[in-house]
Amino acid sequence: MRNCVVPKCDYKNKHNPKRAMFNVPIKDPDLLKQWQAVLPVRRPLKEFDRVCDQHFREEDILRYWEHTINGTVERMERHKPALKPNSVPVFGQTEEEDEEEQRRVETVETPRKRKERNYRSPEKVKKMKLTEDQQAVENLTIAEPTQAFDSSTVHLSIENLEESVPVQVEQLSHPDFDTLYDEVYEVELPSTLWGIHRDVQRTFIAFTEFSKQTMNVRKYLFIDRYLQYRMAVGQRVMKRGTLSSGLIESVTELLSKLDEIKIRKVIIKGSSSILGQ
Repeated sequence: MRNCVVPKCDYKNKHNPKRAMFNVPIKDPDLLKQWQAVLPVRRPLKEFDRVCDQHFREEDILRYWEHTINGTVERMERHKPALKPNSVPVFGQTEEEDEEEQRRVETVETPRKRKERNYRSPEKVKKMKLTEDQQAVENLTIAEPTQAFDSSTVHLSIENLEESVPVQVEQLSHPDFDTLYDEVYEVELPSTLWGIHRDVQRTFIAFTEFSKQTMNVRKYLFIDRYLQYRMAVGQRVMKRGTLSSGLIESVTELLSKLDEIKIRKVIIKGSSSILGQ
């Protein structure tokens, strides 16, 4: 993952880890406006944002040093490619690419569709279990005894069988959680200081911001498999809730709000703590 600011770019180019990355021209307001107008980023571009070489014309990228030695031009590959002055990114898919992506979306069963098809709510699982128990009682046959027995024992046994058996239903993950888990790298991070963490057992997703000053995690957004989330700054939980529709957009919006919270340092009796303003 190279953290290109263009949405979905890192996901689409995950097999191309050597892409060149270029910082946004934060010190050139006029050029920055041109970048902002071209790139499909809904928020203002920030100091730590980067754009990969997939969004520039090849002729605008300087990949080699050129030197003239005894009339001969020698080329040496740059360790880090650079952009020509006043270069502006380009963005936009061709009509063929749009049609191909649309066909793929319509024909391929996404993890979300597959999860919804196989998803069984706790109520549905309970009904299925009760139906199976009732069927087992109906199919039950009592063998005719060969010895004398107490009839009250038989009636008691049948009554116990006909009683509803308590069913323990394991609470399942929300079907949309797997979709978010698989497509989490499409979330638009506020800056390159933010990172994404996924539990290998698919029980939670976390987004954390790293502080250069304290060398620790400063803010985080935690989402469990039931789509319940909490936002925190330091040790202080700022907000709790449950995600609804539009998961990628909702998470992007929450991260943007969390990133905008300012940090101030408070000294209390010789100890320090970090609180959000």
